[in-house]
Amino acid sequence: MVEGKIKITLTIAGKSYPMTIDAANEELYREAAKRLNEQIADFARIPKFDMQDRLALAALRSSILALSSEHHSSLGDEDVDDLYAIEERIRKYIKA
Repeated sequence: MVEGKIKITLTIAGKSYPMTIDAANEELYREAAKRLNEQIADFARIPKFDMQDRLALAALRSSILALSSEHHSSLGDEDVDDLYAIEERIRKYIKA
């Protein structure tokens, strides 16, 4: 094994993914997997959604949050507001 690298296995949506990562990033990877599984579980409350639907919407939600964070300084306030509005619509849809 390369120095500073560790092997971990993350479980996402019930499937295991073995990987080799920088040891310094282990907590980040585990937290990311945990949050993704929580988001997938949120969408499980919608009976007509299969696992692919849940994964797609969890990925969309994560992308929206990442983009709004990454581009907050380069986007105008209106753009950021639009991204948050999309996030809010997703949250409302889940609770319906």
